[in-house]
Formats: sequence, C-alpha cells, structure tokens
Amino acid sequence: MKKVVFYQQFPLPYFGILSLVGYLKHHGYEPEIIISSLEKDPIDRLVELSPEIIGISAMTVEHRWLMQAAADIRRALPNSTIIAGGIHTVLYPEEVLSIPEIDLACTGDGEEVLYDILREMEKKEPDWHSLRGIGFRSAEGAVCVNERAPLYSYRDEIIEDRSIYFNRYPLLARDTAHRFISSRGCPYHCNFCYNETLRNLFRNSGPYIRRKSIDNLIAEIRAVCGNNRTDAVFFVDDLFTMDKKWLGQFLLRYRKEINIPFVCTTRANIMDDEKAALLAEAGCRTVSFGLESGSYAIRKIVLNKDITDDLIIQCGRSIKKFGMHVQTANMFCLPEETLQDAFRTIELNIQTGTDFAFASLLMPFPKTAIADYCIEHGFLKSDYSFNDLPESFMNISLLDLKEKDVIINVQRLAYFFIRYPSLYKRFKGAVHHMKLRWFFDLLFAAGNFLRHREERGVSWLSALQYAWRMRKTF
Repeated sequence: MKKVVFYQQFPLPYFGILSLVGYLKHHGYEPEIIISSLEKDPIDRLVELSPEIIGISAMTVEHRWLMQAAADIRRALPNSTIIAGGIHTVLYPEEVLSIPEIDLACTGDGEEVLYDILREMEKKEPDWHSLRGIGFRSAEGAVCVNERAPLYSYRDEIIEDRSIYFNRYPLLARDTAHRFISSRGCPYHCNFCYNETLRNLFRNSGPYIRRKSIDNLIAEIRAVCGNNRTDAVFFVDDLFTMDKKWLGQFLLRYRKEINIPFVCTTRANIMDDEKAALLAEAGCRTVSFGLESGSYAIRKIVLNKDITDDLIIQCGRSIKKFGMHVQTANMFCLPEETLQDAFRTIELNIQTGTDFAFASLLMPFPKTAIADYCIEHGFLKSDYSFNDLPESFMNISLLDLKEKDVIINVQRLAYFFIRYPSLYKRFKGAVHHMKLRWFFDLLFAAGNFLRHREERGVSWLSALQYAWRMRKTF
C-alpha cells in the first residue's frame, strides 16, 4: 500500500483529516500527520517519512502558505504526489491547481475520493479522467476538473481517529477541552457563510445535511475522553441543535454515558425553553450562537439572516433561564455598517445577557454572496480575489468604510464592553482615540483568552497552554 502523510499548518486536529484517517484505517492504511507549526523542521520530518502521497489541507486564508508548502515539499520529495484538500480546494480548484507543485485537487468530501485515488495509483498508468471528485493537470498542462463526487454520508463502522494527532503531538492530547462535530451542513442560507456556496455546488450530490449516529458519536467521545483528562467537550457543528428528536435522544445517552460539561451551538430562531432545559439537564455549560450585528437591517438585507432583535434576546433568556452561559459570535466592519451600528451590536449583546462575546471582522470569501454584494456596492475592488485575504479574520478589514478604524476599536473592546456594561457606558467614547489602538489590541488579546477559558470552564494552565500554541493563528 502507498504511504500517506497529511500536512497542515494550524496546531489542532482538523475534522476533515480525522474522518479521512478513520476511513483509510478502516481500509488498511496507516497514515501519518505533520503539523508544520509544531515541528522544528517539518520538511525534514517529511523526508524522514518519505511518503508516496502527501495530502495538504488548507483554508482559503492559507493560500500563500499552501503555495510555499507545496514548493518546499516538491523540492524535498520531487517524486511524491501532492494532493490538495480542504474547503479552499473545494471552492477554488482551478486556482489551487495553478500552483505548479500540486498534482491533484480533491473537490469535495475526501473519504471515498482519496481511497479511489490511492487505488488508481496502484495502476501502472493512472487515469485521472475517470475519477469523480478530483481536479488535475493534463499531459499538456491544462487544468481539468472532473464532475464532483457525491457527498459523503457517515458510516457507523468508521470512527474519527485522533490517535494520529495524539501519538505524534502529546500536547494536543493534554488539552482539557476536546472538540467534536456531529454533523455536516446547515439548512440556512446566510450569505457570508461557505455553506450556501457548498449547497449550490453539491445541489444534486445527495443530502447536504448529514449527521453521525448517536452510537458512533458516543463511541468517538469515549475514545478521546476515556483516555485523556477532559474538563469540557465542545460540539462545534454549524448548528448542533437543529434536530430536536436527535438532540433529545443524544443528550439522554450523553448524560448517562459521558457526563462531562459541554459547549454547543444553536441559532436564535430555533432555541426555546424546551431545548434549553434538555441541554442544561445533560450538563451544557455554554450555548453559542451568531448574533452577527446589532442592526436588524444589516442582518436581514446584507447578511440574509432574518432574525429579529426579539428572537435574539429571547434566545439569550432561554439559555440563562436554565443556568447556562451565553456566547455570541459578532462581526464588525460589515458593508453599510456605521459606528452607531457597531455600538448597537454591543447594546444588543447586553440586552441578550451575553457572557462571552467573540468579535471578529468580516472576511468576505470570494464567490460568496457577501463578497459579490461588497463588490457591487463599492466596498471591495472589482478584481478582489483570495490573494487579497489576510491570514486572520481578527485584525484586518478589507472593506472601504468611512468609519472603519473607529469600528475596529469597538471590535477590540467588545468583550469587555459586553461583559461589563458599566465600562461601555463610561468608556465608549474612547474608541475615537486612535493613539490608544496598542492598548485596545492588548485588551482584545486578553478578552479572547478569558473568553476561551470561561466559556469552556478549563483551568488557567490549560487556557494558557492553548493560547501559547495558537498565538500565531489569530
């Protein structure tokens, strides 16, 4: 069998790779992992392993890293096959294949596609034209993107396998808050989210929303938490609470068989007292949902997220009624946003009872509806592409906004303004003082650290270790 090594940048388990590893191991392969940011010399480690196939996983903000990684790998291992995967490759296969060192691009869910690639490579002369779900370059150098493969449905006999990470990088096993995902897909159509673009790409490729069986998910959690200290579990699904029947059945099993405090995601328009009671009874500590903006007009017209202020406030009340914490996701520097809109985001959070606010800047990924809106209305240049994207959605806004610098100051202070409303009342005027940006940046970093620790309920030491490891990510 061909030797496979996965290659990534950020220091945490990737859900896509976890699923690929489980699938490949089920079929007899023993892949390895390299996290470039955790290796003294990742290329030396790769040469030591000398795999025939290297799968690089990258997000869109990592395009420049992907280019450099592919070039470094090709110089060191000129005869290996380099396959690009991840959400960036799915959305932009032609652009990824313009990187000369990349041989193949996986254009959808990779489990069955990668297995097909490996079997094809056993042939003396592989025929890439015959495989769905890939892109490649022809003998003449032309970029070819085949028909997309059907979406992958979870299989009970295959459990996502973290041992590939924990064996190589024990510090990941020492995290006391472990992340899980129970589903793929989201039923809603927010235009700033990749889900809408993916749904259109895979419109005729099988069910878009797929969920693990309860038995499968419980077995996965046991495999991780039964062998590693775990203070909290975080279900990071796009929408963990979307199926009330599944949720109720899972939570009964979770409380009985796992019984570890957890964090999960919801949406304001589907949260009610009944769901909140189920979550609280099962040990939920924090419920997270996207508030996005304090402006209803921006939410409805710009973001295509038609959720009223009343629904957001009621969602917060239901969560807190049963003793859980409220965490919200908020975006600043949105198209059409004014300073008063940014202040309204703070105020709506306070009305909602938000305990821990996550505050980012809009990242309008190319080919999404929000990017098209920004270009059409003059907030982005007409030739905008992913080459313009910063490496983080926390620090730089690309939009042309009149009050952008002041709005960014609001974002920097959002955690403390929302956590301590008296500070907002007393110091909101400070956002106009641009010479204090260095101080606001320090407060922003402190707020992100505190939010991570508080929402999960982990120790100071665990939070510090996580922050140090992730310091370059944000």
